[in-house]
Amino acid sequence: MSAATSLVLDGVCREALHHRSFATGLSIAVTDREEVLTSGVFGHTDGTAGRPVTEDTLFQIGSITKGLTCALLLRARDAGLIDLDSPVTAYLPWVSVRSQHQPIRLRHLMTHTAGIIEGSDVSGDAAFEVWALRDTDATVPPGTWFSYSNVGYKALGLVLEAVYRRPYHELLGQLLGELGMRTAEPAITHAIRSRSAVGHEPRYDDRAPVREDGLVPATWIESATADGCVAATAPDMTAWLRMLMRLGPNPSETVLSEESLSELLTPAIPIEDEHPPGAYGLGLQLGDIDGRPHAWHTGGMIGYYAAIACDLEAGVGAVVLANGRGPWRETAMQLVAATRALRDGAPVPGMPEQKEPTPKEKPEEEPPAHWAAVVGHYRCHNPWLSNLHVYAAGHKLWVSVGGGEPDQLVPLPGGAFRVGADERSPERLRFDVLIDGTATRADYSGCPLYRTFTP
Repeated sequence: MSAATSLVLDGVCREALHHRSFATGLSIAVTDREEVLTSGVFGHTDGTAGRPVTEDTLFQIGSITKGLTCALLLRARDAGLIDLDSPVTAYLPWVSVRSQHQPIRLRHLMTHTAGIIEGSDVSGDAAFEVWALRDTDATVPPGTWFSYSNVGYKALGLVLEAVYRRPYHELLGQLLGELGMRTAEPAITHAIRSRSAVGHEPRYDDRAPVREDGLVPATWIESATADGCVAATAPDMTAWLRMLMRLGPNPSETVLSEESLSELLTPAIPIEDEHPPGAYGLGLQLGDIDGRPHAWHTGGMIGYYAAIACDLEAGVGAVVLANGRGPWRETAMQLVAATRALRDGAPVPGMPEQKEPTPKEKPEEEPPAHWAAVVGHYRCHNPWLSNLHVYAAGHKLWVSVGGGEPDQLVPLPGGAFRVGADERSPERLRFDVLIDGTATRADYSGCPLYRTFTP
């Protein structure tokens, strides 16, 4: 790759890291169908110690792992061990969810169309969180609506363990080795902490982040569940992209058959209100960008954020790994677009403008009497869902999780509230333990939080 090309890509990364993110360090790599074209590291692994990011620094890739989980399931299908169109209970008979609809099948979990909750990682154990689905509702006929579910992928990992009689992370480690990802780790454990960048989050977890407030080190958690548990370097991750972008039979067919790769990249369900518009396949988002077929996915862990993007037609892919929040999907797509343009002698497109957050309605100082018991601030020690605010505004009740965009709370029979105006939403918020007429506990789809003294 030319020095001019490297300079352009370097500028894209520095702009994103230093002016648009809540991260201290970044690792990127760009590949074509044959080899890594360029890679680079920026910033520091720790905002206080000042250790520079190196090519060997590990970052957690989060939900990008879901595509690898689907590859394992397709391999199991090709080996005759599972049927993707069989009910989940054929492999995990103890799984249950309240539903008036047909059984949930493996493919529904793979495409996020089971109509179940997202999951709040209330437990580090996949089995408990999947078991706890019995206390939740599947709200739509399976296969009809995209609603992202991490707990659904946890169940898929348990299915793989059941049919292979081996831990999920061992199966995943074997796949990573076959792909040639020699330094990637299939589980987040304390053993890899010294090799990893330090995750960072905005200083305050109960309001919209502001760069001027600074960052704090994120809570370290161990994880080996199938919704997201890989740590890797950006150059290592390009092996996954090269497999996704391959054309015709080649040696990587030993990892995934041509038919299974095609299935992985086939749109299964549109994703509503998504930008750029697209659909979900099996563990991957798919759609046309500038008239070209692309595949992409993002990942988020506690303090770690990542993105991959591929132009499947041009055969150019990019990996972006960071230790904090940022426009990483946009950065990955920009790296792909810039590399393609420079290769083809075309003008390099600019980075898209950041959207300003939508202003929230001002909470009413005195909520209506029938909501006064539940309005307030609730907290717990789960780093995935540390706190939420419940407030009244515009004659409606709202919840904001971690200072994020508010969702309307819609009263349901029995005293629970649906989270979101969309009738299809499976998320529920319940309040109980009333003391002197005030709720002291909120249960968000199985994650308990408790009233706190801060406003």
